[in-house]
Amino acid sequence: MKHVKQVYEQDPYNSRQNFLYKRALIGVGVYSKEEINEMSNDKLKRINKIHRKTQTILNLWKQEILTSKTNTMIKNVFGNAKYGLLIEILDNTFIDKDFICTLSFKDLGITKAQIINRLIVEKILPKNFHELKPTEHASRISC
Repeated sequence: MKHVKQVYEQDPYNSRQNFLYKRALIGVGVYSKEEINEMSNDKLKRINKIHRKTQTILNLWKQEILTSKTNTMIKNVFGNAKYGLLIEILDNTFIDKDFICTLSFKDLGITKAQIINRLIVEKILPKNFHELKPTEHASRISC
């Protein structure tokens, strides 16, 4: 019997980068209760504000991707047919800020690197995110 070596994907991000990424996605949930109790109200508000903004940005992005994938699928099924309703569907790129897209990033083909790059563009994560070095505080939090 031949043994097959399993290869696992390595996370290219360090502890600081993963901490900032998780804090944007999860919010104060990355902190222990003790740490939250020691935080100022201003810091808690800032973290929650960034978290909400991140969730809004990612939700709208997921809707855009879903619409694009759906339109591609419809075009593949119907080709270049000029049906009135079909044209109206394909021309509709409406994104609903109140709709929560529950599809996972994986289902939509979105990688962690793509999310990080989107959050950098949206100024949620710092421009120098890829150059950040690990810090002692962030090293206790794994991603």
